[in-house]
Amino acid sequence: MKLNFDSESGVFTIKPESEAEITKLRTSALDIANLVVNYFDADIITADINKPSNQQGA
Repeated sequence: MKLNFDSESGVFTIKPESEAEITKLRTSALDIANLVVNYFDADIITADINKPSNQQGA
């Protein structure tokens, strides 16, 4: 399955890549939630760790 995010509209689109995934999407909210979590985990992993944070008092 592929998860796409449209930043302009704030909408996630899930695209199944096989008939088995279509069935899985219809029956499993957990798989959909994992796709969203993995999407954001990937963003965090690729974030620049050297970028200054916005924490106050640092």
